[in-house]
Amino acid sequence: MKWEMKKDVPVLIVCGQSNAHGHGTRLATHEMIMEPLRNVWGLDREKNQAYGLSQVVWSGFTSYGMNLGEVQDHTCCLATEFARSWQACIDEGMELPDLYIIQMSIGGQGIAKYEKGDNNMWYPNRPHIMRNGVLGQVDISLYPLAMKILPLAMRSIKNQGYTPRVIGFHWNQWETEVDTGGIAVEEARQNYKILFDGFRKAIGQSFPIYLYRPLSDVYNNPEGVESITRLFNELIQEDDYMKMIDVSQSELFDESRLDKGIFQNDLVHYTAKVQRWFARYQWASLENK
Repeated sequence: MKWEMKKDVPVLIVCGQSNAHGHGTRLATHEMIMEPLRNVWGLDREKNQAYGLSQVVWSGFTSYGMNLGEVQDHTCCLATEFARSWQACIDEGMELPDLYIIQMSIGGQGIAKYEKGDNNMWYPNRPHIMRNGVLGQVDISLYPLAMKILPLAMRSIKNQGYTPRVIGFHWNQWETEVDTGGIAVEEARQNYKILFDGFRKAIGQSFPIYLYRPLSDVYNNPEGVESITRLFNELIQEDDYMKMIDVSQSELFDESRLDKGIFQNDLVHYTAKVQRWFARYQWASLENK
């Protein structure tokens, strides 16, 4: 992708549930990004995790404190690995603009009003709740928060004299609907439409939305997996900006293994290798434009 260096600012957005922030993939100490990156920016949790902000505050990206959802830091995830690669390319002399990253995810959260265990923090009409913490303590109504943060983030970039260009909105979430089943699956099309339409309105531009092909059946609901997969395929057929990330098409996937070569021992959370593959996938999507 060619950049108008004096005008364009690339923005990467990663939302969803646990796989969006790389649950269980703790980085080794030498891999942690402790010193803020010079050319990659994120939204620090302490400064931006609130509904009533008048403006967002960007900080040099690190591998901790940058998810506006749950507290689980220093994980190997798409956002961290893409940020690391972007900075490395600039350090090696590649002419790239600064990158801005927005992360918002909490483990096990669905999009329906009635989800198993009330795990519905992405439900669009959920009352505003804001309780920071680790999984099991955190309680945040994520869609209302996104509707506040995303427009402020775009405005902040524009106020600096740049044009924000969302290079990818990654929606890594579907498992909670399958786990709940029933009405959560039946209403998924309507609820996803509300979410995606809302994100687009809040951001104010067209951009690729990356869905993730369901590959785990840890919830023993193959009908639910099939239903959500079929829905995702339909959304992609109906909307040129919808894309599917399918790690089963990667060199990592091995159908003969119980973990398929891509999951941790729980058979639902991706390994660090897969998260790095996601980052490479995002790079490839830019190079193909």
